[in-house]
Amino acid sequence: MMKNLQFYQRLGFTMVLSLFLLPQFSKAQAGFILHGFRDVQQSSLLNPAFTSGATTIVGIPLLSNISTGLVTSSGGFNDFFSKKAGSDSLFLDLKKVINNNKPEDRITDFLDIDILFAGFKAGSTFISLGVRQRLFVQAILDRDLLKLAWNGNSEYENQILDMSHTNVAEYHLIDYHLGISVPVGTKFRVGARFHLLQGLSSIETENNGLNLNTIRDNNGDLEIRALTRFQVNTSGLSDTTNFNPGDYFLNFENMGFAIDLGADVQITKQIWVNASVLNWGKVYYRSNTKRYKTVHDSVNFNGAAIDFSKNDNPLRSIGDTLRSLFDVKDEPGNYSIILPARIIIGGEYYTKDMHNDFSLMFSGRFYRNYFEPAFSVGYSRFVSSHVSVKANYTWLKDAPMNFGMAMAVNFFPFQFYVYSDNVIGLFQWDQQKYVQAGFGLNIRIAPRNTRKSPHNPDVIHNLRPDIVR
Repeated sequence: MMKNLQFYQRLGFTMVLSLFLLPQFSKAQAGFILHGFRDVQQSSLLNPAFTSGATTIVGIPLLSNISTGLVTSSGGFNDFFSKKAGSDSLFLDLKKVINNNKPEDRITDFLDIDILFAGFKAGSTFISLGVRQRLFVQAILDRDLLKLAWNGNSEYENQILDMSHTNVAEYHLIDYHLGISVPVGTKFRVGARFHLLQGLSSIETENNGLNLNTIRDNNGDLEIRALTRFQVNTSGLSDTTNFNPGDYFLNFENMGFAIDLGADVQITKQIWVNASVLNWGKVYYRSNTKRYKTVHDSVNFNGAAIDFSKNDNPLRSIGDTLRSLFDVKDEPGNYSIILPARIIIGGEYYTKDMHNDFSLMFSGRFYRNYFEPAFSVGYSRFVSSHVSVKANYTWLKDAPMNFGMAMAVNFFPFQFYVYSDNVIGLFQWDQQKYVQAGFGLNIRIAPRNTRKSPHNPDVIHNLRPDIVR
């Protein structure tokens, strides 16, 4: 029973984890605004064919790229939390979410930190390498699950609460990557980045067949009939409270592979088009793995009215509710996860002096249960030999209004850059569905005058290391 309790608490915690995460502690993968912002070599994270014109890039350890954000389908902080009557303290108010008339809520969090990043030019080829920490958390919460957690089952007599769309995914990885960008002729450049992935932890809902029907029998007593078939896989998560960082971060039994592919093509002197496929791969989990399965596919029992309408702790409600409905068994079992791959198709138009850049990008991510499209339009200005800026607008399905800004400052040999896909969200994060920000610090060595002759085959695609007026 203690193992079951730990499992339910862990499952409940993961499903509502994203509701508790403040936007400034999460991340949206590499964002959108860095696309085409070629002064910054980290823009190659969105297309491995991109180069910045630098001959050598060395990221300051742990500071070369830190990026953070949050995407929700329901709203910002204020749409989840309320003040307790007679006090200033806040509590998670799922009643607000339940009443927004959406069938499900998606919460996606990312956190990426470059531990090491470096790159150098070898002839016309650019090679990069690095070590990155990646954290991904996504919870798809069925509205009926939130109803059960908040109101209990007694308010839904003779209604079927269908929780089968609820899905939880979490992975924590160390990413060791090697990239190469190579010119093909004078107008075409291709790139690839190879990832060796060290899986630290994972939670994944493999299947879910949960639903609950509350009826009243001939004696007037409540009877619950529930389908309880589901399976959740976990790895790297201890059943005890003793956490050993050495054992966690030095675990190399969960390994995986991924690849990024990209192309960058010059159509005319002022027009480029590009495309990339990112994060295409799998991770195999073999260490400390557990499969949690239900003992029975269905249960019927009488006299249980699960009602937590007065309870301000939905985390405990979810765990207690599930534990009251059915029992689970755990068994070891290896499994694998498919990473959420991403495609990007973009284009850029440069003015004749090459100081202004208008860009357009389509992005799509392939999650397990749905496809997430996005569009972004941007304008970059190379202000001087030291400063470049970019502004963009990004449309997301759940958050259609996002206005971003980016700036790169170069003072030899240092480069500092900062960016956000939704600047308003940084100041009104409690009201936004999408919040994202990032910054980095590099040591950057670049030749001068490469932008003076941007179409010279020897410097093609090295668009702007420095501007000389």
